[in-house]
Amino acid sequence: MVIKKIIDIFLLIVIAEGCCYATEYPELQELTVDAGSNLTLPCTDPSTMLPLDSPYSVIWVREGRDDAFNRRRIEADGGLTLTALERDDAGIYTCTVEGEHGSSDDDSEVVRTRVKVEVRTPPPALANVTVHPSTVLALLLWEVADTGGYPITYFTARYRQKHTDADKKPDDWHAVMPEHISPNVRQIDVYRLDPNTTYVFKIWATNRLGAGEVTALEATTLHDTEEIELARHLLEGAQTFDTRVWVAAVAVVMGTLLMLAIGTCYLLYKDCHIPSIRREEQEVIELVPNIILNPGYYDDDARTEHIEPDENSNNQTTTRINNNTVVQPIRV
Repeated sequence: MVIKKIIDIFLLIVIAEGCCYATEYPELQELTVDAGSNLTLPCTDPSTMLPLDSPYSVIWVREGRDDAFNRRRIEADGGLTLTALERDDAGIYTCTVEGEHGSSDDDSEVVRTRVKVEVRTPPPALANVTVHPSTVLALLLWEVADTGGYPITYFTARYRQKHTDADKKPDDWHAVMPEHISPNVRQIDVYRLDPNTTYVFKIWATNRLGAGEVTALEATTLHDTEEIELARHLLEGAQTFDTRVWVAAVAVVMGTLLMLAIGTCYLLYKDCHIPSIRREEQEVIELVPNIILNPGYYDDDARTEHIEPDENSNNQTTTRINNNTVVQPIRV
């Protein structure tokens, strides 16, 4: 009876250990590589160096994917080599060894390695790309769903007319200015379009790995005579506009403002000295009424007038008396 219990306990321990080896998962590793490069995934845990009878006892599986992955090679040590990596090669790879501790005598499997592989690529296609056309311009909008693993450096947009005649040579692509659109921008205006015309627009993003996937779409401009005339008036001379004219106009305006400032300062300076002069004039003016209202007011210099002598002058001085009567000189 005791021996039977010991045997049962031993079998339970063996089964439990087998289950642990079959279900135990090692720590997930993460690797990031650029598209087009090669990568080797090790099937060896440095903390538990387990011998392999044969590389054919190693099974590599990409989790969540039933399809087989190409461009791969299993090395002698059980490692998996992936060549010319693409975006589709990203995922979690699991290395499983048949037989407990790598031995083929057991049917159990041991998960040796789990690696998450991320592949950096040029930016994928932009999301929600739309065009809102007017008569002679169009508004191009877009969103960024994924950068490809590296920050976007800039956007690039092009447009051209779509010809319905198959025999006619396609129109050349025209650049949407600026040539390199800021990575923070999500919309841009396209100018100098013809009304009632179908255009093809394309746009893509660029990061350090190069240009991304191109998104192309068509749009037809509207037809409105009033808007055409208004747009032509606004854009008239835009191509031949000389910035030197603008600089000269700004210089003239600034010079005029400077002259006005100088003139204003001069007037303010002059106005500050006028009150003292006006006070002197006011004192002189107040002196005259005092003389008129007060006949007794006496001032030798003010009451005596000197007449220049002539041929009939007797050199006598004319005197003004208190009643304002003037005494003329006696003629000889």
